Amino acid sequence: MLVRLVPPLQLLLLLLQPPPPVRARKSRAQDVSLGVDWLTRYGYLPPPDPAQAQLQSLAKLQDALKVMQRFAGLPETGILDAETMVAMRKPRCSLPDVLGVAGLVRRRRRYALSGSVWKKRTLTWRVSSFPVGSTLSPDTVRILMHHALTAWRVESNLDFQEVPPQDPREADIRISFSKAYHEDTYPFDGPGGTLAHAFFPGEHPISGDTHFDDEETWTYGSKDGDAGTDLFTVAVHEFGHALGLGHSSAPDSIMRPFYQGPVGDPSSFRLSRDDREGLQQLYGRASQTPDDRPTMKPLPRPPPPPVLPPNSPGMPDRCTGNFDAIANIRGEIFFFKGPWFWRVQPSGQLVSPRPARLHRFWEGLPATVQEVQAAYARHPDGRILLFSGLYFWVFQDRQLEGAPRPLTELGLPSGEPVDAVFSWPLNGKTYLVRQQRYWRYDEAAARPDPSYPKDLVLWEGAPSSPDDVMVDNAGDTYFFKGTHYWRFPKGSVKADPDSPKPMGPKWLDCPAPSSPSVTRTTPQTGHCHCRCDISRGTAQLTPGLALLLAPLLLGLGFGLGDAMSS
Repeated sequence: MLVRLVPPLQLLLLLLQPPPPVRARKSRAQDVSLGVDWLTRYGYLPPPDPAQAQLQSLAKLQDALKVMQRFAGLPETGILDAETMVAMRKPRCSLPDVLGVAGLVRRRRRYALSGSVWKKRTLTWRVSSFPVGSTLSPDTVRILMHHALTAWRVESNLDFQEVPPQDPREADIRISFSKAYHEDTYPFDGPGGTLAHAFFPGEHPISGDTHFDDEETWTYGSKDGDAGTDLFTVAVHEFGHALGLGHSSAPDSIMRPFYQGPVGDPSSFRLSRDDREGLQQLYGRASQTPDDRPTMKPLPRPPPPPVLPPNSPGMPDRCTGNFDAIANIRGEIFFFKGPWFWRVQPSGQLVSPRPARLHRFWEGLPATVQEVQAAYARHPDGRILLFSGLYFWVFQDRQLEGAPRPLTELGLPSGEPVDAVFSWPLNGKTYLVRQQRYWRYDEAAARPDPSYPKDLVLWEGAPSSPDDVMVDNAGDTYFFKGTHYWRFPKGSVKADPDSPKPMGPKWLDCPAPSSPSVTRTTPQTGHCHCRCDISRGTAQLTPGLALLLAPLLLGLGFGLGDAMSS
């Protein structure tokens, strides 16, 4: 699937148990990490795909545990208990228990295989719908699909035959261009973000199907940097998934997770060695002689590159920092700027260098909300809260719940927006920051804590009026301001001595700043000075309750190939 691609991830998740007896054993973070990794590796969970909009629920994770417990002969509790952990640590065969759902299996080389193949060597294909409003004609689209499939054909014992429009047969690979929701539960997100997705081979009715986002500007024959996305490049990548290939780390592979721009003339394109070896691992080497090479349909002259409407808003540059909000939402880091946002997977990989649209993802968010100033995932019920102005909105997964609510409901005085909101796992409390002060809200009791606000200087080394604050999956707290971040190790309210650091190289795939100088912020004033020491205070928060629930994960559906990022 193209989302610009989605590789298999290893995600940290804390499963929430029902209220345990007083002496019940609590899941530790390292046990949870092992459990989710084990369930994914052996086929009980699909490989999570944060590039997609669908959020994986706690119920799905509990169901996966029950199936695993049934295989192991354990009580089907759906809880990551001591007995289940013992079973997971036993030596075992490396093949998955549940075929067709298992994650991509790493081989000796850098390519990955989905574990499923077509049982026949002649596959049919058809374009069932074409891009609307594109400069590419239907005939051009069909010819580009032919060339993209031919790139795989010449390296294997596969053959591809187009099913004519009047032929009533169902094609093996059905190609379509769709917008938003399109009946497979993996909605597209408009320009940028997800480009396309494809489904791995198998017996499922949707196996092999390849879908392209019709809101992208599809082109061919343009130069890298021109407006639009090269359809041939994306099609070759997606057909690799439809044939059973996962992502590759090889620098010249068409199966790399990110869209890299046009790959050149479709009639002369050849797969890299890494792609060939992955394909031949599944289907064997090509047996045809040079005289049997497939016919290459002539391509028409490429249309001129599209021109963006003069009043269309330009996409912001992620590398300039100064984000409106930054939040850890169910294991992913979201970076909000105006009506756009970027996403970083739990593996640390940026989903796409291009941002996605705010209102395409958060369904029901009023169109008048043009920026999110803070966001966080509420621990007790997993709801997601987005803040803008004097109000906040509550979402269940991506769906809005109810009307906007005033900030005063969380104990803040009226009249000013909030700079940052985050939940601190050591005490389960929610912190709301305005300039140099912060308030604390008790989610369990649904009321603000007394004796607040307090001065932000209690977080030693933190900048005043931060752009936002978030806690990562390891429990470390990060303050963000401008283009830098301040890290507070898990359980500590003192910043690392080497804070601040530039955020771009760590999260956003941006180059490191050219200047060797590092600026540090004096907490009392918020002014920056070159290489000064962070002031040392004496106040420290007392660690409280253990972390009850880490962010849930975004999940892919059965047999879905990863998406390519642009």
